[in-house]
Amino acid sequence: MALRGPCPLLFLTLILLAAGQDDVIIRPTDSYPKFVSEHIDFPKTRPPTGLTYCNYMMRRLNQKLGMCKLIHTFIHAPTRRIQTICTTGGRCNQNNECDSNAPYHLTTCRVRSPPRPPNCIYTGKSKTRRIRVACNQGLPVRFIRVL
Repeated sequence: MALRGPCPLLFLTLILLAAGQDDVIIRPTDSYPKFVSEHIDFPKTRPPTGLTYCNYMMRRLNQKLGMCKLIHTFIHAPTRRIQTICTTGGRCNQNNECDSNAPYHLTTCRVRSPPRPPNCIYTGKSKTRRIRVACNQGLPVRFIRVL
């Protein structure tokens, strides 16, 4: 039996809107730990003998993702220092994207082409630069870019 009248259509619209909200809402309890686990490496990890830093770190990250990530940046600073970007140590725009006032020690890993999962080969470049992160409720939740 089919539902009739405007109520089923309204109900379906509300359900679809509610279902789509998960993509829009950033949850600090979910996103901040993910940001830390994927981007913060302090103190900087020493890879096992025979592996470069990027090959070792990206192998660990790619196992979670199930693919070869093309580019990824690791930040070598304490989490408390990174958190300040979202409060007193950065300038934020209307989208809560905040540029750090201070430079950070970084390693950017890039996959060599063509990527062949699961054996992705990376090259790394260390640098000290300012960064941009997305913030939610005073915590970084997404790495945006090196400035």
